[in-house]
Amino acid sequence: MKIIRTLLLLLSVVGPVRADDLIYEATDPPLEITFAVEGGHYSGNVHPGSLFFQSDISHAPVVRWPEAETGAFYTLLMLDFDGNANGSWPDAVASGENSPIRHWIVGNIPGDQLRTTGYIESPSAKASDQPGILQPYRAPHIPVVSDRYGVYLFKQSSLIEFAEVTGPITNFDEAAFRKKYEFSGPVAANYFIAVYTSDSPFSGKPFHGNDVTAAWHKDLDKGKLRPALDRSKP
Repeated sequence: MKIIRTLLLLLSVVGPVRADDLIYEATDPPLEITFAVEGGHYSGNVHPGSLFFQSDISHAPVVRWPEAETGAFYTLLMLDFDGNANGSWPDAVASGENSPIRHWIVGNIPGDQLRTTGYIESPSAKASDQPGILQPYRAPHIPVVSDRYGVYLFKQSSLIEFAEVTGPITNFDEAAFRKKYEFSGPVAANYFIAVYTSDSPFSGKPFHGNDVTAAWHKDLDKGKLRPALDRSKP
């Protein structure tokens, strides 16, 4: 399967990537992810690198993969490797000390469901209510600018009795999780970018865009960030 990998920034930041590392990528065809964008002001379909206002994707998306196999089961992971970085995408900065952050883990998803209606989590779903949900969908929650989010689908060898996922969502050992359940590389993947806004431009309130004034001077010259151009000079 052809893989379209977003290596340009990652290689310059973290060096060579091991074959078993998860990175921001999209398979061909990509994992189909569709958000119900609040207000319906723009498409909720995720194309590799799609931008979404953070406030517009508070509920879990529908996830489909038409190539899923009948009778097979799959596990879904959504992770943030940019968490708490000294900077923000698209600047070439290393991952923050909280990375990776787990945002969504669901196991034992039937292939037939992924092929047809797609998997959708109820907004009120709790891990204790639905055994397949190990981490209920946690919407992007970034204080400034933007983070990338990778969504990965793994094929299971059989139905799995998963152990409870505990501990903080930060510094999630996704490699150990995959090793425990013998997952190889993802069979399908996609990624998107969530953008922080002080107020949605569709809310009717004054829109201030990506207001980073509270953090900008503190972080200036850190993490290879470039200062804004002074357009007052000739």
